[in-house]
Amino acid sequence: MSVLSAKQSVGLFGYDDNKGIMAIQVKFGPKESKPSRPGAYSVGNAKADLSDSPKLMTGPLIASVNSLEAFETALLAPTRCLFILTGNPLTLPNLLQRANDHGKLCMVNIDFLDGLSRDRFAVEFLAANGVAGIVSTRSEALKFAQGLGLMTVLRTFAIDTAAVMAAKKSLAQFRPNAIEVLPAMVAPRVGKCLRETYSDLTTIGGGLIENLKEIEELLAAGIHAVTTSNSRLWLI
Repeated sequence: MSVLSAKQSVGLFGYDDNKGIMAIQVKFGPKESKPSRPGAYSVGNAKADLSDSPKLMTGPLIASVNSLEAFETALLAPTRCLFILTGNPLTLPNLLQRANDHGKLCMVNIDFLDGLSRDRFAVEFLAANGVAGIVSTRSEALKFAQGLGLMTVLRTFAIDTAAVMAAKKSLAQFRPNAIEVLPAMVAPRVGKCLRETYSDLTTIGGGLIENLKEIEELLAAGIHAVTTSNSRLWLI
C-alpha cells in the first residue's frame, strides 16, 4: 500500500517525508495565520477551499479508533489517518495533542462522543483542540465544520435503495470532502451510483472488514480508502 509522497497535498495539510504531516497556510479575512501543528485553529471566519474536493487520506487504510486502548495501538501503527470514535471533553484535548505529536491526521466522529452535542460549539471545541476534520451522519454538524475550515466526511449506512437515495439528496445540499459508506462491501456499488452525479466524490468504505484480501478487493473496485477498527490490519 502506498502513502503520500513528499509534499503531496492532504486537504488543508501537507506531508513532508522529513517532518511528517504539517498544517499549511490558512487565511482569516485580510490577515494570514500559519498554524504550528496539524489542526491548529483560531475561532474566526476561516474558509476551507473545497473547490476540487482534496483527498484527506494519507494512505488507503484509515484506523477507526473506538477505545482508549485502540488509540494507544493506533499511535504506534504506520497508519497515519485516524477516525476517532471515542472521547469526551476531558480526554479529547490530550488525545488530539498526542496524535498530532505523532504525526497523525485526526478526524473525529462527533456522533460517538460523550458529553458533546452535535452543534457549532462542539465543533469549535474540537477545532480549538487540533482536530483536522469531522465525521458525522449529520450534514448540519459538517456544515459548521466546513465553515471553520475543517475537512468533512459524511457517514452513511447503505442498508437499502432508500438510504442510498437519501445520501444522494444530502450531497445535493452539502458537499463534504468525502463520504464513508457502511458496510464496506457495498461501498463500490454505492460509490459508483453516487459518482454518476458527483464524479470527483472521494468514497471511503467502512465496517465488517476482516482481512487484507477484502481491503485489496475494495481498492481495486474503486474505493479510495478503507476504515477498519481491526488493529491487526493497521500494521500492514
